[in-house]
Amino acid sequence: MHRSASLASLALVAALGVPSIARADAPPPFPGEHAPPAEVVAPPGLPPAPPAEVVAPPGPPAAAPSADAPVVELAADDARATLERRASTSSPAVPLFETGVLSMGHWEHACVAPCQMRLDPRYAYRVAGDGLVPSDSFALPRGGDRVRVDARMGSSAGRVVGVLATAGGLLALAGGGLALAATPILESEDVGSKGFRTGVLAGGIGAVSLGAVSAAVGLFLWLSNGSNAHAEPGVARQAAR
Repeated sequence: MHRSASLASLALVAALGVPSIARADAPPPFPGEHAPPAEVVAPPGLPPAPPAEVVAPPGPPAAAPSADAPVVELAADDARATLERRASTSSPAVPLFETGVLSMGHWEHACVAPCQMRLDPRYAYRVAGDGLVPSDSFALPRGGDRVRVDARMGSSAGRVVGVLATAGGLLALAGGGLALAATPILESEDVGSKGFRTGVLAGGIGAVSLGAVSAAVGLFLWLSNGSNAHAEPGVARQAAR
């Protein structure tokens, strides 16, 4: 009889849907103290729920060229020439000197010469390449369906050599000029021996001569290795494949 009553009590508890079973070994609470929450024991034989999969929202689609985007043909005298689009511009975070003079553009690759592709005229472009001096930025002319970009590229190595040769030549000219200007003073003050004063004069003449040649060659290399690109409306020819 008592066993039947116990079974009836358990059946009543299961029917009421009690989700947890209190631990039998838990100590009773002290007077005035709240009873600890009952520990939840998962029914045996049920696998744990899998973690929910987090799906990242899709990113924004890439900006498409505008409706008036022309077909641009790049023609350059160097096969390394690359047409680049300016993606953004940054400058040093110095509020008091925010003049835009030190701003620096960040460029993205568009195509390698010779090439044809439709480009957005809302951006600025330039022609650059590995080992080449970048051209100034330019805008694509609007109102036409085709644009031709002609670029003449200069060597970055040649320009660096030209800058160094020019600087060295100018320093040699300054040193040689000082030696030539000091020679009469040394003669009048009878400073050093006659051979010393002659050496100062010869050194000054040699430094001026070498400096003039170095500066002339350096200026030629510097100026002749510039890059320029010109965009104008025209009929684009079929690019070589």
